[in-house]
Amino acid sequence: MIEKREGDIRLIIIYTTVFLFSSFSFSQNIVSENYSRFIDSADIYVDEAPNVAKQFLDSIPKPVNTSIEGYLANYYQLKGLISDKSRNQAKLYQDYRLAIKYAEIEEKYDIAGMASLELFTNTYFVSKDSSAFAYLDKAKKYYTKSNNVNGLAEVKLMPAYVAFVNKKQEESIEIILKNIEEFRAIKDDAYYHLFAVFMLTSNYMKLKDFDNAFKFRKEFESLKDNKTIYYSNYAGYKVGLTATMAHHHFDGNNLDSTFYYLKKNKALTSNMNYNNLEDYYSLYAEAYKKSGNNEYYKIYTDSLLQFKNTLLEKTMNAGLHLNETLAKKDTQLEDETNKKNLNRIFIGILIFVLIGLTIFITTRYKKIKQKINEFAKRKDEYSYMQSSHEKLKVKVRGLEDYIVEVKKEIKSISRLNDVSLQREQIKKLYQDLHLNSSTVLDKSKSHLELVNDLNIEFFNKINEEYPQLDESEIIICYYLQIGFKNKEVAVFLNKSLRAIENKRFRIGKKLKLSESNLSLLEFLDTVASNNKALS
Repeated sequence: MIEKREGDIRLIIIYTTVFLFSSFSFSQNIVSENYSRFIDSADIYVDEAPNVAKQFLDSIPKPVNTSIEGYLANYYQLKGLISDKSRNQAKLYQDYRLAIKYAEIEEKYDIAGMASLELFTNTYFVSKDSSAFAYLDKAKKYYTKSNNVNGLAEVKLMPAYVAFVNKKQEESIEIILKNIEEFRAIKDDAYYHLFAVFMLTSNYMKLKDFDNAFKFRKEFESLKDNKTIYYSNYAGYKVGLTATMAHHHFDGNNLDSTFYYLKKNKALTSNMNYNNLEDYYSLYAEAYKKSGNNEYYKIYTDSLLQFKNTLLEKTMNAGLHLNETLAKKDTQLEDETNKKNLNRIFIGILIFVLIGLTIFITTRYKKIKQKINEFAKRKDEYSYMQSSHEKLKVKVRGLEDYIVEVKKEIKSISRLNDVSLQREQIKKLYQDLHLNSSTVLDKSKSHLELVNDLNIEFFNKINEEYPQLDESEIIICYYLQIGFKNKEVAVFLNKSLRAIENKRFRIGKKLKLSESNLSLLEFLDTVASNNKALS
């Protein structure tokens, strides 16, 4: 008994040392470990709720260079997408240039290629600057480095789009038809197919070849419900096709049809870019002017002027914001340096206290040992403690038995072949665990850890061979593999259906399923069957 108490004192010294150092280490590393998760959250919302995505990014402490080191390319890529959604052109250029800068440093060439393409399209088609082709060359270089087949397909589409914008319809058609089968063959992201048939449809409309125009318009509309295409992209191109028809009828002095197609676009104004909006207001104004309706002509002329003034104001504000950012940067870096100096002082104090505590415990060791001997002589008190200890062991043994039974139940659930029965059993098990959580379940245990127990071989395989998947993606893989549909996974995880679809799409990209011609479900079944074969 005495020897055990002496060992406990030594453990107190060791644990005190470890605790103090680990507390400091945790305080130093918590920033780099936690704030990168805001980027993943922003990525989920950037398409459907850019304001929510912006709030996640704004929650990252400044300067971001130290808060999210290693994730700066992703951060500025998302900032660029948000600037695009808010039609803040000047800020967009700044964000994408920074995305390229940090993507080169972090060797994230897919991000560098995407940012280069965005800068090309905005520089050439918005700013009308021919120097934009340097960005197109950069995009090709980055996508070649990362072996990104889809990115290189988009680069191939750009010359056709340049000809399309410059009203060289025959040239644009020739480029697209030469590569159309390649675009159709990309199944994991049908955007390139959508973009190609959009241009073909519009080109044939402008050439008044309506047989081919309606043929490719039908192919365009067949892609509306394709799960790999964001609706905003489909709607944006639909705006362009409808506007082309409106212009065709306006040029032919058929004003009724002109207004018909303009009204069809009215519900899609949220999907219009700068050029679409300017063209929309201009054509409405000209149509009312030609019809003799001066009142509405003035209304749409004023709307067009207000739109241009708003665009100019955003550009000026972005310039001011950039200057303010640069002015604050030195101050932020200075503050960060001061914080690091304070941390060093804190380390010194902490080490001094630790050394003092160790010396104090060591000098008191003999007196503590003497008291332990006296305590050992108190037989009655010792007997009482021994009795209490036995009772505690009984309680612990009961708890261990309960945990063993839970694990057995989990294993039996994982072996069920009936998916619906398996889901019911999982739900019941979670309810039982919740009812007993005060004594059984560690509340810090994550969803992944709980689900992992249901199929340990499957999760070991995924974690070992596909470390690029994060926890939320692994959970989705598991539910899909046992037969859950997207909607069911969304309900079970309390997420939106769109968020699950986006996650599923990104999982396919990370696993490069396009190269193996496997669907995600086929891939997961292969992983599961391999596990069964090994077992």
